[in-house]
Amino acid sequence: MIKFVRIASFFIAVVITVFSIFLIDSEKELTDAQLAYQSGDMDQAMRKARRANRAFSDEQRKVSAFYVQAKAANQMNWTEKSKDYLDELLSLQPDHVSGLLFRGEIEVELGDNTNALQDMNRGLELAQEKISDNSVAYALSKRGLAYLALNQVENAEDDAQKAIQLSKKLPEAYDLLSRVMEQKEDYEAAVEACETAYNLLNEKDRYAVVSPEGRQLSDRLVDLKIKHLQSKKVIRSAN
Repeated sequence: MIKFVRIASFFIAVVITVFSIFLIDSEKELTDAQLAYQSGDMDQAMRKARRANRAFSDEQRKVSAFYVQAKAANQMNWTEKSKDYLDELLSLQPDHVSGLLFRGEIEVELGDNTNALQDMNRGLELAQEKISDNSVAYALSKRGLAYLALNQVENAEDDAQKAIQLSKKLPEAYDLLSRVMEQKEDYEAAVEACETAYNLLNEKDRYAVVSPEGRQLSDRLVDLKIKHLQSKKVIRSAN
């Protein structure tokens, strides 16, 4: 019975492989996956990208499919799964700039800040003129969070300032600066930077105020204002 099950499983796997190679229009599946991602249909994006990936034999096309899978998984809050897809992608193309930067961002979310720095340093080193200033600024704002978590405050501040120079409308850059200033106990500057981040986020999307990111920024802004008031009271009492 066990032998029969093994033979049947092998036969099914062969049939699926043959079907994937000869009957699936892999390029169309990948295009549909990308369109589904852009429209916000992450389930469809994941399914289409997975089918394309199985059908592709060319490594470059598989890399493109893995990238869509990683982005869709991240949007679905499947953070570990997203990293798995990026690991697969980078095993095929180790110098994939967007893959390195994205995996670094995921590693920051997972608290793996040392590896995040390695990936993001490599990605930014390779980027040069391959990605836009806004994308570089975004990557710097994420790398700065890793620096801050490792208590490398000056490096984090340097990334925040560089990110702001590259993209003055990027909320993440000002959010990083606010966290740096909070770490340095300069609460007035922290409030100002956080307020700028919150306003820029709302300019970018009027519904951002009810998004998780918007609520988090709003809560941080309130917390920083309280810390600022408390610090002023301490100074007055000391005088």
